Amino acid sequence: MTEEQARQFRRPAIWQLVYIVGLIIVGTMLVLDFIGVHLPHDTVAYIELAGGVMLIGGACEAFVISVEGIAHNFNLTDYVSGIYASLASTIPELAVIIFLILGQQFEMAWVLALATIFMNSLVFAIYTLMLPKDEQGNFRLPDAIQWVGSDLLTMGAVISLAVGLSMIVVMLFPVGELGIIYTHLQAGELVVFGLCLLVVFVAYLYTITKYYGKTPEPIDHDGEDGGVIYHHLTRPKLALYLIFASAGALLGGEALANFANFASGAEGLNLSFLHTALLLVIFAGTPEYIIVASSHIKEEIEVALSNAFGGIVQVFFVIFGFTLLASGITGFVLNIQDVVPIDLFSVVLLVFAFPSMFLLRQMITDDSSVNALESIAMIAVFVMMLYILLIYGV
Repeated sequence: MTEEQARQFRRPAIWQLVYIVGLIIVGTMLVLDFIGVHLPHDTVAYIELAGGVMLIGGACEAFVISVEGIAHNFNLTDYVSGIYASLASTIPELAVIIFLILGQQFEMAWVLALATIFMNSLVFAIYTLMLPKDEQGNFRLPDAIQWVGSDLLTMGAVISLAVGLSMIVVMLFPVGELGIIYTHLQAGELVVFGLCLLVVFVAYLYTITKYYGKTPEPIDHDGEDGGVIYHHLTRPKLALYLIFASAGALLGGEALANFANFASGAEGLNLSFLHTALLLVIFAGTPEYIIVASSHIKEEIEVALSNAFGGIVQVFFVIFGFTLLASGITGFVLNIQDVVPIDLFSVVLLVFAFPSMFLLRQMITDDSSVNALESIAMIAVFVMMLYILLIYGV
């Protein structure tokens, strides 16, 4: 590492300042609430939104730096390192889901997890448009996406369509001699579905790490041979980063969950589930989008691409899978059997996940590359789907 790079690492970074400001804002709100000082409800909601976004942004970067330290020690490729960094950056989003579930807002957690897929799919499509192209106008995708990521998209598309159609069938047609019409997903069903999704993703991580994660020659993570500059963290410093990142994720997640209550409540913005979820997706996903943009500017193309692609498959198998599992377990603990209602909000998002992942899978596997036409086609489809959700999902 050069002296200039060492100076940059010692200098307080923007994300550290943002983290501190967010911590002060959220901490102040918690203290005021604890001592009984009550500000106007809408004022508190917007303040918590700003503080929560700052905390989550700082926590995301802290998680990514931690993963970079681990990746350097195990000599992982830039693409696979980016996948683990992207996985770490979902922890703040999981924190939001946790607080929604603890508040028994099971359907909001369901909708938030699925709505993230559409926003991240649009981000991925936009980013593929900016990728450097060859003389034929194509960008060659990494083998990890072609051979492993496409399989995950296929599984996600089939699962979303099968479960979504099953929910529609049991909602519309009576079952059994008593003519029972199921109106909710049960706790046991959510546990089974959630475990299945998480097991698939664990198998994906194992496969991609074992067969695409290692490089035959050590990678120069000091940037001297054009590699990605990673932070070299000692174990105590790594533990410190993880502690601060976890604390920021939890506090920021609680703040965003409180804003979700305000946005969907009759005394607040009175938004629908879908509109509230899409609003939260934008705020909670901003740090990840910044990571993609920052990596691209620094010409860390594989890191940016793995974060953009991981924002789709990891949302479905990790965030949505965790949402199902946590909702089911919470339902068992609180003796709530009817957990997630089978209605417009829960069904349409799950069914819409099928064309999103199927389209991505088709564009990826046809020639192992992506061009401007495919990027524009994906953008057009995702914009139309988001329009339908915004207009009709009320």
